[in-house]
Amino acid sequence: MADEQQKQVLQYLLYKSLISIKDLENVYATVYERQGRGDEIRNLVKSLNDLLKPAQLAVKSRLCEDSNEEYFALINLIESEAAKHTLEFSAPELDLFKWILKEIVSTETGSVSSTDCINHSANIPKLSKTDAQKALDKFFAAQWLKEREGEVSFTVRTLLELEPMLKKLDDDLEDCRVCNKLAVKRVVCPEESCGAKFHRYCISRLKLKCPNCNRKWASLDDENNLSQTSASQNLSQTQSQTPSTSSSEAPRRQNGGVRRGRSRLESDDSD
Repeated sequence: MADEQQKQVLQYLLYKSLISIKDLENVYATVYERQGRGDEIRNLVKSLNDLLKPAQLAVKSRLCEDSNEEYFALINLIESEAAKHTLEFSAPELDLFKWILKEIVSTETGSVSSTDCINHSANIPKLSKTDAQKALDKFFAAQWLKEREGEVSFTVRTLLELEPMLKKLDDDLEDCRVCNKLAVKRVVCPEESCGAKFHRYCISRLKLKCPNCNRKWASLDDENNLSQTSASQNLSQTQSQTPSTSSSEAPRRQNGGVRRGRSRLESDDSD
């Protein structure tokens, strides 16, 4: 049986659909009247999961694909039950939500423009553009989706609760070769015979060296993802010529995701 402190933490997790590690540490400090970090937080989560196991619920965590910050959520371990959380939406809103899920997993950037989401209302009966905007706001408020600079992408909640569904939507979705978590926003090893997929922060921790084929990348933002040696050679050859525009100065994509099959590596680092 849960003690009083465990009950308070569970009530907070029920109230908040998604909570950062920092917020969980603050909740721990309030409930237990002492600061808790590291092993204390892990032990608390483990004790909660022992209590929740008979109900097929669990407190799970994973890193945000954008910020690399850890988030926690109380999720249903039964896929069909987890999907029922989306039934808070009307039928037209749910059709829009499903379309957004499919669009996001079909892109290399892991995002789709909010304009495309709203315009898709023309393909959904009884959903005007105004209704679509209101639906998007509901998705954001429920923390199923997030938006930055006009780009809509998944939150950690979606990755935690709907991962099995997302994998069914696109067979090409794979786990990151470093952390073994689903990589929706990802970069791909430029070695043609490799093609391993990674989160940007995961491969960055390995100093851009692919653990699958040992190829060294020049940069995550290099359009052709050239090796460091090739990039250095190209740089020396072009120094005496007209300077080229750096990748950081290139305009942001505004019209939706880039389909698979393109060689360019792009990623939205919004939070």
